[in-house]
Amino acid sequence: MKSYQKRGRIAKGISEIEQYRTILEKDLFQNDEPHWRRISKNTITLFQVLIDRDLTDLILVLEHYPRYREWVCEHFRYAYSYSEQSADIDAASQLLFMGEPYFSKQFVRNVVRKLPTISEYSLEEIEAFSHQVFENHKRWHPIIVNHYCDALHTYSQQQNLHPLQVIVLMAPIKKIVRKKTYDYEAEDRDAVLDIPYMH
Repeated sequence: MKSYQKRGRIAKGISEIEQYRTILEKDLFQNDEPHWRRISKNTITLFQVLIDRDLTDLILVLEHYPRYREWVCEHFRYAYSYSEQSADIDAASQLLFMGEPYFSKQFVRNVVRKLPTISEYSLEEIEAFSHQVFENHKRWHPIIVNHYCDALHTYSQQQNLHPLQVIVLMAPIKKIVRKKTYDYEAEDRDAVLDIPYMH
């Protein structure tokens, strides 16, 4: 059964990648060129569109065309646009795992900024999401787990909640052992610039 499911996912991925294959196969990838000269204008436009979306198709492309991973991680620092579409959390997690060899603070910050925010969730949604974080904490990238643990803690402190509600809300994530990971908040050139269009 597991092998059948795996084959099904592979077939689905191959089917979905077809819409991008024409552009990617025509691209004359120049690995030794500087960032902006490495790929064609059409490929740059494609990746800008994929970054603007929820990242699921971006991950699909990077799984099939790993040569673009470093380029995308570099480009994500500067080309994160005005798109208001939040990232799929699983896809953002995969992007962080893929991008670990190419981490920069601005890249990681922009991935985190693209995650869904919980500030407008109802209390019931927040409680369900707290369980979701616990259920996925071994699978999601530690940066994402830490981000949402912090967000849930902030929510519990800022809302006018009954102490018992706080206990219920925080109970699932209290079981999570926080992992020390990449420090993307530290000051650097990008942090000082903190380009406005990246908010």
